[in-house]
Amino acid sequence: MNRLRLLAATAAIVSAVLCAGAQETPRYDVFESTIPSDFQPRADIEFEFPLADDFSFILNNELRFRDNASRIDRNYLLGAFSWETCDYFSLDAGYIFQSILNIGDVEYQREWQYRHRVYLDLKAQIELDDWKLSLTERPLVNLRPWADDIHDPKAEWLIRSKLKVDYDIPKTELTPYAFFELSNTLNTVDYGGGPFVDRLRFCLGIKWETSDFNSIELYYYFDIRNSRDVSYTTGSSGIYDIYLNKERQYLHILGISFNFGWD
Repeated sequence: MNRLRLLAATAAIVSAVLCAGAQETPRYDVFESTIPSDFQPRADIEFEFPLADDFSFILNNELRFRDNASRIDRNYLLGAFSWETCDYFSLDAGYIFQSILNIGDVEYQREWQYRHRVYLDLKAQIELDDWKLSLTERPLVNLRPWADDIHDPKAEWLIRSKLKVDYDIPKTELTPYAFFELSNTLNTVDYGGGPFVDRLRFCLGIKWETSDFNSIELYYYFDIRNSRDVSYTTGSSGIYDIYLNKERQYLHILGISFNFGWD
């Protein structure tokens, strides 16, 4: 009889532990959706100041629009140092101050959010007659003071790879180009599903050297953007439901760039 009581008590304890563990295990649901495509034009102006042989400082300001060009999306202010180490390799290091306009459901919820980006460009290139082929690797980090490391990481690390081809049309000042760029996250928040490809970009553009110190670029981007949003519901015992929403959006981007440089 004592043995039966001991077995019954043991079974009750094991059952209670298993039930408690089941209650503490959060529910984890993953959803996938596609956001309507958008037209997001942009324009920027850039100045390059020589500091020494093959070493210069770059200042750039870019304004972007969204919602089919109906409102301002963000403004980027960039400062960078560029060093052309040889004919085949160059190195850029820069900082970008990003001002992003968020608009809620009502007008008074409109607010600017600010974040900081630090990046490093490692570029290798070769020239074959009028053709130029280049590969650029850009590790970067976005620092977001407003993030909570629960829904968004405060320090978002990414690496971007760009393969580009340029063709210098003989006896003209025109240089058409095309490139493909892949952007990959290196860290995510808990339950974010791990690193993922957050952007694929396809580009066609043309550069016009209007003078020895000025050029104008026109370009078109087709972007495939992937994003992830993690949300939680909590009860008295803590988190019990976790939702990961994977979103995809197709963007059409038309841009113009004005560049000024001095030897």
